[in-house]
Amino acid sequence: MCSPAHAIYSSRHSLSLQGHEFQPQYGVQLIFNNTAQSLLLCAAACSQNPPCRTFDYDSSSHRCRLFEADLTNGAIIAMASQTSIVGSVILSASLYASMYNQSCSACQENRYQTCSSTTNTCQCPGNSYWNGSMCLLQLFANATCSQIDACRSDLNLSCIINSYGEFTQCLTGMPNRPTAATMTAATVTAVTMTVTTVATATVTAATMTAATVTAATVTTVPMTATTVATATMTAATVTAATVTAATMTAATYQNGDTPTKNFRDLNGGIGLRTIKRWCQMILQSGSITLSSPPGCPRLARTKGNIRK
Repeated sequence: MCSPAHAIYSSRHSLSLQGHEFQPQYGVQLIFNNTAQSLLLCAAACSQNPPCRTFDYDSSSHRCRLFEADLTNGAIIAMASQTSIVGSVILSASLYASMYNQSCSACQENRYQTCSSTTNTCQCPGNSYWNGSMCLLQLFANATCSQIDACRSDLNLSCIINSYGEFTQCLTGMPNRPTAATMTAATVTAVTMTVTTVATATVTAATMTAATVTAATVTTVPMTATTVATATMTAATVTAATVTAATMTAATYQNGDTPTKNFRDLNGGIGLRTIKRWCQMILQSGSITLSSPPGCPRLARTKGNIRK
């Protein structure tokens, strides 16, 4: 049915069978509770009230109720009396496509979109959000959500993001992003420790210890100059098991040395200071043998200032 309201506010409704009424999930969804002389006048009241998505009317008591709700957050239930009926506003993408993000003149006095004083463009009305094609009603507590503005912000609800960066459900508040305090040996494993998750801000001397830096967690990809600082590389964390020719690349050397491909390429331009520093750290760990990278034993014999 179509309501007889002004064309700007006109809308189409679908009607339930007789003997039904609408049951909202929350009391705040009821926005009007009064009397109307007919079903048509109750439908017109809904059309002229932009937040209204659903109404019900009782022909016996003439009760007319308007709801800022639809079947995503409410239900149509059967009643013993056959005098009540439910009407729902019919929405489609075509009602929004020509107006959304356009200048305010496109949605002047329109029930589906409103003029934003911030952007001076047509946007979704309050308590609704843009899903890419339509303005949908925002969700309530514990509802599953898929974007940041999908929850009732007026009720202090936010679409919570989990540790994997995925939207989950509408809850109060917004969680803090992972910090050094939350990244411990229990949470930083070979599975979670990747180039994406290990950043300079989160990998510090406090989080990278002998317990968390092992042969399993330190690989060629995450072990770069960007993520591993000099302060975190100590004799306690750098052992023969964690520092190999595969993990020590040109990107991990510091202080101006210019190595070529890896630790074993001793004739490729590795600075003597770099070789001495890394050999000293391996010597302190007690892991140096004659089968270690050839530069260490030779350097120990020829230079004298690095103990074998």
